[in-house]
Amino acid sequence: MPTLKLMVADSDLQSCRHLLGLLSYYPNLQLQSCCHDYDELQQQCKEPPDLIFLDMHLPGLPDEQLLFSDKTPYQPPLLIAQSHREQDAYHAVESYAFNFLLKPVSRLHLARTLMNAHSLLRQQPEQSYSPYPAKLKFHNGHSMLSLDEPGVLMIQSAGNYLCIHTTDGNHVVRDTLKAILPRLPKCFVQIHRSTLVNLHHLKQLSLQRGVYLLELTDHSLVPVSRRFKRELQSLLRDYLI
Repeated sequence: MPTLKLMVADSDLQSCRHLLGLLSYYPNLQLQSCCHDYDELQQQCKEPPDLIFLDMHLPGLPDEQLLFSDKTPYQPPLLIAQSHREQDAYHAVESYAFNFLLKPVSRLHLARTLMNAHSLLRQQPEQSYSPYPAKLKFHNGHSMLSLDEPGVLMIQSAGNYLCIHTTDGNHVVRDTLKAILPRLPKCFVQIHRSTLVNLHHLKQLSLQRGVYLLELTDHSLVPVSRRFKRELQSLLRDYLI
């Protein structure tokens, strides 16, 4: 997918630095500008980006967020509202926002938002869009483990067990890669006989001492076997977000 251009509009410098630090893990996001009040945002939006991270309490921001009054929340630029107050979420999503993020923004919620934005912006006009992330379900003894797709970084096998690496920690379930692979979304790709990765968390592919390594957004380095290299390369263009 082509580079997505974004703007951050926030007068809170600490929150702004925190968000920019998280966004830096995504190589195909290009920061167009940072704005600290509504007048500055209006000037910068003469060339609208794909995404705008908007502080709901930005100085000078009108109550009705009139910046793009002639579009729906699912038309670009996608407005991603932010606030320290949970009670602001309903107004944002009902009125104008593509999504809402509670400050300080978590890595999982940001990954989920970017994946949904990526899916919407690259879809064909006739496709229907759902703002809710897919749930991945794994049998775990007599219980069911349910995880949000954007939160899963990779899945590794060890015998008849799987270790599921997520942005909030790891989970171990009794299953095999061969059994779960047909049930997973296409963003999960096998790069080694014992490893699947979520390509939405791919940060970089590099060649080191003759071995291809994937770097994920949590800084994990995962080797790619020669057997799976060609299939992976054919998918990289769409999933580097």
